[in-house]
Amino acid sequence: MTTKSSPLHNPPKRFIDDSFHGIGICLETSRQTLGVILEYIQKGVPVCMLSTQWPGAAVDQALDQLGITNVVTKRKDLKTNRINPDSYDTNRVDYPEIRAGSGKIATILHTSGTSSGPKAVVHTLDNHIVSAKSACSKLNLGSSDRWLLSLPLWHVSGMSIIFRCLISGTKIVIPDPDTPLVEALSVHEITHVSMVAAQLMQVIDQRPPASLRAAIVGGGPTPHHVLDRGIRGGWPIRTTYGMTETSSMITLGGKKFPYGSSGHILQGNEIKIAKDGEILVRSPAVCLGYLHGGSVQSAVDNDGWLHTGDLGKLDPTGQLYVLGRKDNMFISGGENISPEEIEQVLHSFPGVQESVVVPVPNSRFGQRPVAFIRGCSDFDDLTHFLAQHLPKFKIPTFYSWPTEMPSTSLKRNRKSLTNLAIRLQNT
Repeated sequence: MTTKSSPLHNPPKRFIDDSFHGIGICLETSRQTLGVILEYIQKGVPVCMLSTQWPGAAVDQALDQLGITNVVTKRKDLKTNRINPDSYDTNRVDYPEIRAGSGKIATILHTSGTSSGPKAVVHTLDNHIVSAKSACSKLNLGSSDRWLLSLPLWHVSGMSIIFRCLISGTKIVIPDPDTPLVEALSVHEITHVSMVAAQLMQVIDQRPPASLRAAIVGGGPTPHHVLDRGIRGGWPIRTTYGMTETSSMITLGGKKFPYGSSGHILQGNEIKIAKDGEILVRSPAVCLGYLHGGSVQSAVDNDGWLHTGDLGKLDPTGQLYVLGRKDNMFISGGENISPEEIEQVLHSFPGVQESVVVPVPNSRFGQRPVAFIRGCSDFDDLTHFLAQHLPKFKIPTFYSWPTEMPSTSLKRNRKSLTNLAIRLQNT
C-alpha cells in the first residue's frame, strides 16, 4: 500500500559528488546560537551541529571525519580550531529572507546512532523549507503563535523549529534551562511545543496552559498509557513520525487519533510499506545523503525511496503505525522477537514509567530478551502480568533502570544497554 499527497514542487537536484567547506557549531541553545546558525546559512556555509553532550574527543573525531577544521564553541576541551561565538554580531534583527532553490548544502546533523554509529546527514536548504512548509500548513501556524524551543539544535526536531518559525513568522521562545518545562509553557504563553516521550512523561500529571494548541510528540514510540494520561489531562497531543533523514516530521496526527497511530502523511510526501514491512519514504524533504570522507552518498534507492529501517503499516484511512526497528529484531530459539512489542506490554503495567528491551547471548536459545525497567521493582508481579499477555519465550529477564542513564535522553542507546546487560548477566 502506498500513500501520497500532492507534491509541493519538484525535488531539488541531488549533487551526490558535491563538496563543501563547512563550519562546526557546538553550543547550547541560545539567541546567540540561533544568530550564528542563520549567519552561516545565509552566507552559504554549511553548519554541522554537534551535541554538547559528546565528550571532546568525539566532537574532534566527528569534525575530522567530515573534513571540518573550525568549530564555533565555548568549550576548552576541543583540539579542533575554536572560534569564540562572542566574536559574532548576533543581536541584529534584519536578517534577509532565506531563499530555497540553490540545492546547496545547508546543515549536517548526526543521527542518534542508538543501534549503530551516528551518521552525518546532509540537508539542503530546500529539504528544510519543504519540510517546514508542509508542517506549517497542517498546523496553521501564524505570526501570533509562540513555539518553545525545548529540543536541542543538534537534533533535527530542534533545527526544524527554526525553519517553521522563519517561514510562518511564529515567535521562537528559548526557555531558561533551569525552568521546569510546564512552567516555561505557562509563563511564555506557548502555543506549540515539540517533545519526546520522556519530556511528556514529566508534565502529563500537570495541567497544560490554556494557550497551548499543540504538543507534538515524536522522537520514538510513546507508550499508550502515557498518551492516554496526557489526553485525559487535557494536553493537546499530536503524534508524529519522522527522522533526521526526512528533515523531521513527515506525518502528523490530528487532535483525535487512534492509539498507536503516527498520523496521516503531510503534503508533498509518499509512504510505501515494503513486502518485509519496512517503511519507505519518498519526498523532496528527504536529505541529500550521508557525508563521509568529503563526499555525499545518496540516502535513497534508484527509485527515490528512503529505506527507513522502521517497520510499520498503513490502515485503510492512511494512518501510519510504526511497529519497531528492523535492526532491533532478534531471534530467540528460532522465534522472531520485536523489543518494541514487549515494551508496549510492559508500559501497560502500573508503575512502569519506562522500559528498554535488548537481546543478550544465550547458550540454549541463541539470544534471550532482557528488560531495563524504570519505576517498578516488583519483578515477580511483572513477570506474572506478562505471562498473561505474551508467549513464554518473549518474557524477559529484568534489571532496574541504570542510574547512569538520564531520564531526559532523546533516545535510548540500545547498544550501550545491551553491553550493560551482558556485563550484569556475567556477574
